[in-house]
Amino acid sequence: MYAAEMFAANLAVNHLINLIVIDDVMWIWYYDRQGTIQSSGINFIQDLPRFMVLLYALQRFGLEDWGRNKDFLPVQVEGKQCHEFNIKDVELGEVDLLLHTSHDERVTHYGLQGRATNVVPVTSKALAKKYDNLPDGMVAKIFWGEVDRTSEPEILKRVEEIAKAHDTVKNHIPKLLWHHTFTNPTSAIREALGVPEPTKGSRVLYVLVFPKLLPITELYNKELFDVWCQCILCHLTLWKEGVYHRDVSPGNLMWYWKDGKRIGVLNDYDLSSLANDQGPRGNERTGTVPFMALDLLSVKGQRGEVKHLYRHDLESFIWCFAWIC
Repeated sequence: MYAAEMFAANLAVNHLINLIVIDDVMWIWYYDRQGTIQSSGINFIQDLPRFMVLLYALQRFGLEDWGRNKDFLPVQVEGKQCHEFNIKDVELGEVDLLLHTSHDERVTHYGLQGRATNVVPVTSKALAKKYDNLPDGMVAKIFWGEVDRTSEPEILKRVEEIAKAHDTVKNHIPKLLWHHTFTNPTSAIREALGVPEPTKGSRVLYVLVFPKLLPITELYNKELFDVWCQCILCHLTLWKEGVYHRDVSPGNLMWYWKDGKRIGVLNDYDLSSLANDQGPRGNERTGTVPFMALDLLSVKGQRGEVKHLYRHDLESFIWCFAWIC
């Protein structure tokens, strides 16, 4: 519980360190988004010198050693907690992001393992100069993606190519304004410690910036059905063209206004795959459990013995519609 609370309370945490004590034996637990590493137990009575060396080392830890991400600096803006992120970009030069982490619209994740997606309202002088027509503002998506998966920016690049040839996709996909991939994978410490299969499920941190979209859950009646159908048609075309979404849920069905009309958007491609993907896909199931097809939730499906087909995603659309209504 402590580790999950710390992960949820802080932005882009690299790792957490916890000490578990049972009687006179203590274990060091190291948590990150790939999983957990547990040390051998130390008897702090029988092995007091080693225990004192450990305390001496922990006493000198800085925030970065405890897992806080030094690239995201906490600041106060108009009395509210925010985070600054500044980095050099090849195309734009200095890119500045002000993440409004205290905003009511922030979407966070509670848990110990996985992508840990955070969606935060963001402002940026550099991006505002490049994109001057963003009436609803921007959001930053911060998450730990699996190294073995095709990255979301790569998939979105393919999606944009498809959109040029298909009206059912054009305007119905998220527009990636800017992105950055960190280069410190979670597998690094496992390789240093000699942990078996250190790169299985390895993750890196991504920051993606998009125009702000509106949730489909705000809609009713004909407006809801119309946006829902637009998302289905977009999904169908992408599937035929070799882009498999695999994570249809209400949170990934969005919309925005254009020329007085509601335009549906099929959002969130971090669990998607391409038809020509080669090699392993990582160790994470794809989908949001309450909206997954029943076949994929069966015993065989959980063992990976059921191939993910188009009808499974279509069933997810039906579950989403029933849940929203």
